[in-house]
Amino acid sequence: MNILSSLLVALGLSMDNWAVTIASGCAHREAIAKTYIFKVSTLFAAAHFVMFAAGWLCGAGVGKYIGAVDHWIAFIILLVIGARMVKESREAQAEADVCTLHSFKTLCALAVATSLDALLVGMGLAFTAAPFWLTVATLTVCVFVTSWSGFYVGAYLGRKFGKVMEALGGIVLMLIGVKLLLEGVGIW
Repeated sequence: MNILSSLLVALGLSMDNWAVTIASGCAHREAIAKTYIFKVSTLFAAAHFVMFAAGWLCGAGVGKYIGAVDHWIAFIILLVIGARMVKESREAQAEADVCTLHSFKTLCALAVATSLDALLVGMGLAFTAAPFWLTVATLTVCVFVTSWSGFYVGAYLGRKFGKVMEALGGIVLMLIGVKLLLEGVGIW
């Protein structure tokens, strides 16, 4: 496995993360501070790093057990958070950034939900000739960059279109959850 293969794996694992950070950024009504984006992007990148490394260390022995439920966990997390975003977009409240999506607890749940596939990919790649450090470093950088850009794109859309984008962001999170569930049960 070379750098191109590592990059393709990293980009593939980053796509759900990018969609989630766009949806999350849509919930913001004001400009997002760069320090906030840095912290959250670091959180998402760290979650992917930890999950990929844990998958690599666990190997296929645990993979069959985690693989049987990971899609359900991600589905439930994304469904609940997406539904909360849609509900909040419908509530009559000030245009301030008061969305529960901005809480650390919720962001950690999103980071875990989007990094579960990295756990399984790490397990699978542990049995190949893939270089661990090259793959995990590429993945971590890719996730950081997609998180950063996703928040900017989402925040722009959130400021431009307001609560409509927050509702759409919640719907996108729920659809990503459904997609992950359908992939997990072998329908998609």
